[in-house]
Amino acid sequence: MGYQARTLQACLAKLFEPPIEMLDGHPLPNVELSPREVRVLFLLGARGEMIMTDLAAGLPAPLSTVTRIIDRLESKQLVQRARSTDDRRIVVVQQAPKGRLMHDRFLSSQLQVAERMLEPLSNGEREILLELLGKLTTQL
Repeated sequence: MGYQARTLQACLAKLFEPPIEMLDGHPLPNVELSPREVRVLFLLGARGEMIMTDLAAGLPAPLSTVTRIIDRLESKQLVQRARSTDDRRIVVVQQAPKGRLMHDRFLSSQLQVAERMLEPLSNGEREILLELLGKLTTQL
């Protein structure tokens, strides 16, 4: 199993290595993001708006860490936060227009890469690959 796990690890590293053209075509080249900041943008992109405690659970990270991440994303104009109209103690976070743009462009780039990866496979091979990946991801 050790050899197979190392082989899988090497393949996944290669899969997640961004192509050179993706690096050149970064949606907002002057904006640097940490992996957790990207994760927050994807969570907000998938769910719309979220309260801070839900973001902390989604990362998972302590609320103080999420607050610092949101501070950085807000300073980059990628998210905006507001107090809930129902309960002023609750802080609601959502993507700002610049954050939505970045999120949409990243999703588009990911889709293009996925299509290129599936291209050399037959329909049957694609189905098998997707079934196996589905099994693997349920273990995470």
